[in-house]
Amino acid sequence: MSLRTHSIIVSLCLVLGGCTTLGKMGQVIMDPSIAVGGLGDQPTQVALSLYASPTLNGNPRSVEPAVAAHASEMPPAPYAVSLTAADPHALTGKLLGLLAHLQSEFPAMSPVPPDPQDTLEQSPAVLDSLGHYEAAGVHLAMPGTPPATATRIATPIAVKVLQLRDDSLLLNATFSALDEDLQKALRSTYVRDDDYLLLPGQFKFVPFEAIEPATRFIAVIASYRDRNDVTWKQALRIEPHGRKVALAVQVEDKQVLLKEES
Repeated sequence: MSLRTHSIIVSLCLVLGGCTTLGKMGQVIMDPSIAVGGLGDQPTQVALSLYASPTLNGNPRSVEPAVAAHASEMPPAPYAVSLTAADPHALTGKLLGLLAHLQSEFPAMSPVPPDPQDTLEQSPAVLDSLGHYEAAGVHLAMPGTPPATATRIATPIAVKVLQLRDDSLLLNATFSALDEDLQKALRSTYVRDDDYLLLPGQFKFVPFEAIEPATRFIAVIASYRDRNDVTWKQALRIEPHGRKVALAVQVEDKQVLLKEES
């Protein structure tokens, strides 16, 4: 191969390589979202799955009043009688038959015999189809019915997702200090924060988005109504480059969880 031919081939390769580079540069200019460089050079992207418990953040001032039980729903009394008849005369006969039976079972409780002169003629008592009653000698005991109590109504909860340089100030901060002035409390460790409001039982997905260059930690703060014995903040270290991370934020009744989904 002559020197002239070799020079032409080298020139063509340089021109083609330059065209490829220029073409890539043109694409980036037209669409700035196109990544430049390898995957390891790209900022980490994070997606969020947020879920709130259906019973969280009960408000003591918003309660469901206790509903009194209907008469038909009340438990039966220790002694009960149920009589049915087609006409008043038949019902009277059944009542008299029941009274006669009770008087024979409990003679000490029988009334004083009436004066024969005051006794009116009446139809004979019908003893069939007597009403239901408790058997003699059976101990009757009804368990105490617990009183109906009011139920707290679950309410929405505010959740804040933060990007931090370091988590030390967050983990040692009080809720009141963070709530009063977040950036002042976190000082130079603060990078960015995003706010969400979750309804009880709600699930929300936030698609992948690149984190800030200075971010080394993702953290979450949940604004519980009652923060006694509650874990209301969590932080998780994250690689700044080359990853796509799906994070789950679970707001339970007594704690907020932040973990990487597998």
